[in-house]
Amino acid sequence: MTKDSGKPPIRAKKPTVPISRLLSYMADSRSLFAAGLGAMLLVSGAQLAGPLILRKIVDEAIPSGDVPRMLRLALAYLGLVLAMGALTYWQSIAIAKLGLSIVTRIKRELFARMLSLPVAWFDGHKVGELMARVESDSEKLRQFFSNVGIYLLGSSIFLAGMIAVMFVMEPTAAFYLVLPMPAVLALVVFLFDKLRAWYEKARKLYAETVAAVTEYVQGIEVIRAFDRVSHAVERVGKVSREKRDLEMKAGMVEYGSMSLLGFAIGPLMTALIISRLAPGIVAGSLTIGTLLVFISYAQRLFEPLMGIAENIRGLQQARVAMERIFGIMDLAPEPSGSGRKPSFERSIEFRDVGFSYKEGEPVLRNVSFTIEKGKTLALVGPSGSGKTTTISLLCRFYGPTEGSILVDGTPLDLFDLAAWRRKIGLVLQDVYLFPGSVLENVRIYDDRIGEPDVWQALKTVHADAFVGRLHGGVLAELSERGANISTGEKQLVSFARAVAFSPELVVMDEATASVDVATERRIQESMAELLEGKTAVIVAHRLSSILRADQILFFKDGRVVARGRHEDLLDSLPEYAELVRLQFPDPESAADGGRSAGAEGADA
Repeated sequence: MTKDSGKPPIRAKKPTVPISRLLSYMADSRSLFAAGLGAMLLVSGAQLAGPLILRKIVDEAIPSGDVPRMLRLALAYLGLVLAMGALTYWQSIAIAKLGLSIVTRIKRELFARMLSLPVAWFDGHKVGELMARVESDSEKLRQFFSNVGIYLLGSSIFLAGMIAVMFVMEPTAAFYLVLPMPAVLALVVFLFDKLRAWYEKARKLYAETVAAVTEYVQGIEVIRAFDRVSHAVERVGKVSREKRDLEMKAGMVEYGSMSLLGFAIGPLMTALIISRLAPGIVAGSLTIGTLLVFISYAQRLFEPLMGIAENIRGLQQARVAMERIFGIMDLAPEPSGSGRKPSFERSIEFRDVGFSYKEGEPVLRNVSFTIEKGKTLALVGPSGSGKTTTISLLCRFYGPTEGSILVDGTPLDLFDLAAWRRKIGLVLQDVYLFPGSVLENVRIYDDRIGEPDVWQALKTVHADAFVGRLHGGVLAELSERGANISTGEKQLVSFARAVAFSPELVVMDEATASVDVATERRIQESMAELLEGKTAVIVAHRLSSILRADQILFFKDGRVVARGRHEDLLDSLPEYAELVRLQFPDPESAADGGRSAGAEGADA
């Protein structure tokens, strides 16, 4: 099936008030925010008070020779430093917990939303790139709550406090110090804005690297079998080197310019303060302690300025990340229907159904047929003829672009989606197994299906023998994607899933393609029990599994070009007869439903 949705793209609603929406996630963490904010205000106050205590020592305690007062002020300064250390630690803990708490909630909601999206949306996104993007964006939001937001506020308060104290002490000197600050802030913000494009490109390269690594790790057998390890290493290395060079370039510009700016501003500020305050000190109108406070504040004036500029950049990154995350959250979930309980009593009808993954490139054209309840319908034909797409429409992974699918006369899209899928037992050729036990892989973490039910399902598909040989039996742990069992054994586990959930409608897409002939024969022998009272739709290239189907549809170029039982198509459709001839060189093996061929395979 072509993995490229031609459906109109699902558009996200742009958040109307993004920042306020983001801040709404703090509702359940107000106490942590209050603790972090309170600690930050106290730390800012302590930072402002430190130079003022030193001023008291220099201007009052030392000139008067009051040693006890000098010691008291020194102890007060020491206590202030210790208190700042404790408050800074408490502030860091509180805001770190705040960021983790909020981002955990956002990730949980984001994951839940992603699981509700249509299959077509996932067709247009690489898994590795999607995971990297989500993780990167979530990290930006964590930084916003843990660092950016609180420090932006803290830096602003500290800067305002220093300016206020200096204006109270000496308005003229304070004015000259404050005058160049807007220009410095604008310069720094401009620089960070230019750097943002580089960092954004580096983020995209990171996502591309993760996507490539994911693809190559998942296809490691193919990479090694065809000796393409060097190609994989070179491709990942090329992107990684490009990302490294870009980040080094951005880092050198950022830290080089900031260091140069900081070095230039520090001495310039100190020289400016001395030039403005020295005449007053000489005249006796100002004290040395005041000069000490101004120099201390001036040396630290660049810190909050840098903090504000840096956190403005972080705020912009968080806003972009937030819009991407909320863009996914705002995607319309898979239509769940009108909530009507599905009822399948008579038939399922495909009426003039058409479907396109890409506009103007139809995969199905005017497909019409009926699936009678309790009957077995087989879909055969060349690859790419639309068979798998047909069962995807039946499972409502996609909706038809033309025509309709009716269940007992009712449009399929009116039924409750989850309830309809519970009626279906789906067995695919490409089996996905989760890391975990055989038990959980058969029942898909549904505790309503007990261990005895799982064993019975395994017996029905003749999988109990190989499971019994595993260490732990049904509780044996499977590796990621079932790497520790064979392809045929994976297929049997998938087959047991369908049995365990007791579906009304069994849908099999090349369900026996990966099992050996002897196992396929055993499965065919149990089909009567498996499909008793059930409806079956079988897509197959190996005709031995569908020779006794009640009806066979032959697909070609997205159309049903012939229909009938095996004998009818064998006489009337040369293409079908050729398939039979290729798979059953002995005409008698086709006549007896493939049992002779199966027996030969078993003997072999």
